[in-house]
Amino acid sequence: MKLEGSSGGRRAAPSRRIVSMAAGLAVATFAAACASGPTGPTGGPGPVATPTGGPVVRQVGKPGLTPPFMAGRDITRIGLLLPYSTQPADAEAFYNAAELALFDVASPNTLLMPRDVGADAATADAAARSLIRDGADIIVGPIRREQVAAAAPPARSGNAPMIAFSSDRAVAGDGVYLLSFPLETEVQRIAAFASAKGLRSFAVLAPNTEYGRRVEAAFRAEIAARQGVVVTTQFYNRGPNDTVSANAAATAARTVAAAVVASNIQAVLIADGGAPLRAAGPALLQGGVDLRTVRLLGTGQWAGADGASREPTLAGGWYPAPEPGVRAEFDQRYRAAYNRAPPRLASLAYDAVAIAAALSKDQGRTALNRQAIERQDGFLGTDGVFRFKRDGSIERGLAVLEVKSGTAAVVDPAPKRLDPGS
Repeated sequence: MKLEGSSGGRRAAPSRRIVSMAAGLAVATFAAACASGPTGPTGGPGPVATPTGGPVVRQVGKPGLTPPFMAGRDITRIGLLLPYSTQPADAEAFYNAAELALFDVASPNTLLMPRDVGADAATADAAARSLIRDGADIIVGPIRREQVAAAAPPARSGNAPMIAFSSDRAVAGDGVYLLSFPLETEVQRIAAFASAKGLRSFAVLAPNTEYGRRVEAAFRAEIAARQGVVVTTQFYNRGPNDTVSANAAATAARTVAAAVVASNIQAVLIADGGAPLRAAGPALLQGGVDLRTVRLLGTGQWAGADGASREPTLAGGWYPAPEPGVRAEFDQRYRAAYNRAPPRLASLAYDAVAIAAALSKDQGRTALNRQAIERQDGFLGTDGVFRFKRDGSIERGLAVLEVKSGTAAVVDPAPKRLDPGS
């Protein structure tokens, strides 16, 4: 049966809970899965349920969209801004993950209100205003930075915190929080680990994109802060397809190889994934780099089925990522519920809704405030521990993984808690 975006008892759901750790860490995760999962519903961008007349009921709490079966309750309304018209498959996956979190964590008084964020800033603004008119207490999404920026003013005017999925810190702050995998966090983690292992001289190979340039600048700053040096950087242009991009990366890697041999550089950071990454390793080797003594480093782009584990020359390389076992639990539960694997970022929607549902479960919608969202001990989500800073950015606890034969192994575990002083 299709569930119209609420926690009303429309179908059987797995039994889950949100628990507190010894230090009060709110856990946006779940207990052991049931033997069989439900068939996943298909969410939609319109109002989840609209009153259709009938007897007048007493309003509890603030006014807003109220399905008839929730009449008389003090409802916590969670707005979702998802790309139904531009990325329908991603929107459906995000909605599925949000709904899964709702069943896992929420009380019966929690309502999901999905909206299509559209294709540009204007439609994002209109969708956010629609959610505020319908009484949203918190807004989850959108994904694109320009749409986050556009949706933020209506959210602030409605006193609704926003947990969005952009990784651009420029759109965060003043009640807007970014639940993402910021490259700066990844770079800091791998730079700190490499430096702790005694590496001091580095080269960088990166695409000539905003991402590549940001990685290079962040890595250079992190290494300098640890008394190391980036000796050389080589950018390459991404092409219209994987073959062109891989060829460009290989050419740039051979240039880096010459510098590594000439300057006795100890490690090379490759800030890419997919075909360019898999082309870079063999090119470094062909260029004379002894990969038994020169350490390869990566970013989160190395993770996943299309990442570093597919290329033998990258064996021994280090990269930062959530611990695989933590993420695997969410993947298994999503697959059991919806009969398909979730896309990589679907876990973000789960965690965002789980936060909102957990905070409001006992105290209602008034618990959805900045102090609660910015709690120092943070949250434990599907990808590990994280917390939001006052400026809206996210701090994550990441592991360092080492590429093995066709897989990756944890060589430095993710922290279970984040340092209160960081």
